[in-house]
Amino acid sequence: MFRPRIRAPAALGTSISNGSRQTAQSALAPLSQTRLPSRRSLHHMPISRHDVRVGVPNLLSAEGYDLAWTQHMTLMLNRLNQLVTGTDYEDRDLKNIVLDAARVPALASIFNHASMAHNTDFFFKQLLPASASSAAPGPREIPPTLRAAIEDNFGSVETLRREIAAVAQGMFGPGFIWLVKATGLNQSGRGGDNLRLLTTYHAGSPYPGAHWRRQTVDMNTVGVEAADASDSQVADAARAWIDNQITASTDPSGGSAPPLPGVPSAVPGVTTQTDRRPPGGIDVIPVLCLSTWEHVWLRDYGLGADGYGGKAAFVEAWWNAIDWDAVANLANLNRHKLKT
Repeated sequence: MFRPRIRAPAALGTSISNGSRQTAQSALAPLSQTRLPSRRSLHHMPISRHDVRVGVPNLLSAEGYDLAWTQHMTLMLNRLNQLVTGTDYEDRDLKNIVLDAARVPALASIFNHASMAHNTDFFFKQLLPASASSAAPGPREIPPTLRAAIEDNFGSVETLRREIAAVAQGMFGPGFIWLVKATGLNQSGRGGDNLRLLTTYHAGSPYPGAHWRRQTVDMNTVGVEAADASDSQVADAARAWIDNQITASTDPSGGSAPPLPGVPSAVPGVTTQTDRRPPGGIDVIPVLCLSTWEHVWLRDYGLGADGYGGKAAFVEAWWNAIDWDAVANLANLNRHKLKT
């Protein structure tokens, strides 16, 4: 997944316009000078189920879709490829990168870009494509097993819709809202399905193995003491710091590599267990995702300052664009018939 063989991260820009590609590449200019092999297995744009000429019917225009999907994902994956080139992470899928990098403060940038790409892909995969959308807007039929699970856990489908809308409006800042299927809890639904709402801010991940987030190192200045250090010196020091911590995180003995001069040791004893949960963590399976990032809805819905449009209107339109069959497939509900 996300790992065909390509020659350089810059090749990811082939699916967008020249102007968008130049913008994305210019944003990566400081890291473009780092070592790049001639051939690597790196992350690339997932195949989208949406038509770039149409966008997402009744939700995003072609221009809005281009910004929220094509341009944004290209930037995230280009940046991620720049960060993981020459490391073990270039051959891992996004979810495994997220789970491993979450426990290493020095890998915060890798975590953020990998998690943001994963979450964005998850969000768009559950939206109805043009081929499955009718001209008239409106909610699609929810499979009976999923509808029953929602009603058991939230009271009604309408209650779930209102709760998601309220949570979205209450989020002061960008992030994601998830409907998750929790395991290992006392069963709350009559059919034994525990459905919960979970919010993550910025590029936060819903997976419990990624909830070790801690950032104590400023990657803009790490390893560079001189006030007049150039951008290239900062980038080189940051690259060395990342390499050092990757060595520590992939050491089977759990040890760490020798510290760099002037750089404090921040991650002693990091291991490679990717399924280790933080204290209090519970296992969850994400089944539905709503992105509240401004770049997704601002182009088509505006700020909504006059009471019209804005995030509230976007969330309402999103509810009517959900592919409930895709949600039900992820939930994999196996409900027993109730005795009467």
